[in-house]
Amino acid sequence: MQPTLFELPPPQHPELPTTKVVVQHNALVNARFDLSTVEMRLFMAMLSRIGRDDDEFREMLVPLNEVVALSGRRPSAKDYQQVEAMCDQLVSRVLRIERPAAGGRRRRGRKDAEGEGAATPDFDKLPLMAYAKYRGAEGALRVRFNDEVMPYLLQLHKNFTKAQVVQLLKLKSPHSYRIYWLLKEYATFGTRTLGVDELKSILSLEGQYKQFPLFKLRVLDKAQQELSRTDLPFEYELLRVGGAKGVTHIKFTFKPLLTLPEAALAVAAVTGESLPDWHQQLLELGLAASSLDTLVELVQQAVVAPDYVVYVIRVQREKYHAGKLKSLAGAVFAAVTKRHLQAEFEAQRRLVAPAGGVAAKKGPVVAPRRDKLLAELEDARTSLRFVRSAPSYTDEARRAAALAEVEAKIAGLEGQLRAIVG
Repeated sequence: MQPTLFELPPPQHPELPTTKVVVQHNALVNARFDLSTVEMRLFMAMLSRIGRDDDEFREMLVPLNEVVALSGRRPSAKDYQQVEAMCDQLVSRVLRIERPAAGGRRRRGRKDAEGEGAATPDFDKLPLMAYAKYRGAEGALRVRFNDEVMPYLLQLHKNFTKAQVVQLLKLKSPHSYRIYWLLKEYATFGTRTLGVDELKSILSLEGQYKQFPLFKLRVLDKAQQELSRTDLPFEYELLRVGGAKGVTHIKFTFKPLLTLPEAALAVAAVTGESLPDWHQQLLELGLAASSLDTLVELVQQAVVAPDYVVYVIRVQREKYHAGKLKSLAGAVFAAVTKRHLQAEFEAQRRLVAPAGGVAAKKGPVVAPRRDKLLAELEDARTSLRFVRSAPSYTDEARRAAALAEVEAKIAGLEGQLRAIVG
């Protein structure tokens, strides 16, 4: 029986869904759509059931007490009426998703925070759900996402934002939920500025709250109160751009959440660039920040080969799905740092490498070394872009020292690469 999303996980089951990381494409984070509180809970429950390797949507069985009756009481007649109304609303929900401009960047409509004009963006309108069915005998909902939404929820390798379910569970207002995701997309930068009209559009509040103080009270202040209980508390500043009399933009500020390796992925997600596969896979395991730093450093210092990391993740994931491991992240960390699977990894490499003497040496020996150097070089260049632009470096002397360190590493890697490729 699958665990309930909204119940507190007992200590003996650390892998229950509240520890899960859920992921959305940034286009969906910024999409125009509206959800009620119960719809938001169902959407969150569905996100938590998507697996990293899923390549198609399947029907999901969501117990009623993940959506209503969260205290554990038996659902009442009022709850059933609420669920019926929710199903009617949910199957009619349409996402308004902005189509990216050339280069994968989102277009900005109206005027940006500097007052510069921009082309009106293009949008696609897509139904969120394929269907939503209530089954009283099961005390559950049978639901499925619409296939048109697959590119925004499945097999995401770049331009995505992730969040922990345990943080999302602390939010009660649908508007707070959407604002959390909007800020989380910029978690590495510690700031995000949104136009008032743009934010209202994302929240489906166009034409509402014409008196800004009411919008401030019911949306901004409420979100600030609810997010103060999460890992993303924020302050905000009201801006008047271009000599406007009223508030035109809202500047949100918050403490950057990510360590350097995680920040590199976040920068790549925002810019549309990809990190090496080994780096992405490590980040998606949900490792503790200190453990992640340790593994990334081992690869960057050429102590551990990127191919070995990918091999370990694949082998340990198979064991985890077979019920042989309690913690996938812990098993991967131990196998990489203690080299538990090194002999198996080397044996597999010998099996696939071509036989031969000196003539065969150039191919099987040089190619893995070259690939490893290329992966490290790509990672180092991503780190360099982050250090150059990250607002978290308030001390320019510290930034300069970090830049010098990364640039030296890049020069060393380029030298090694030139040496082996001639």
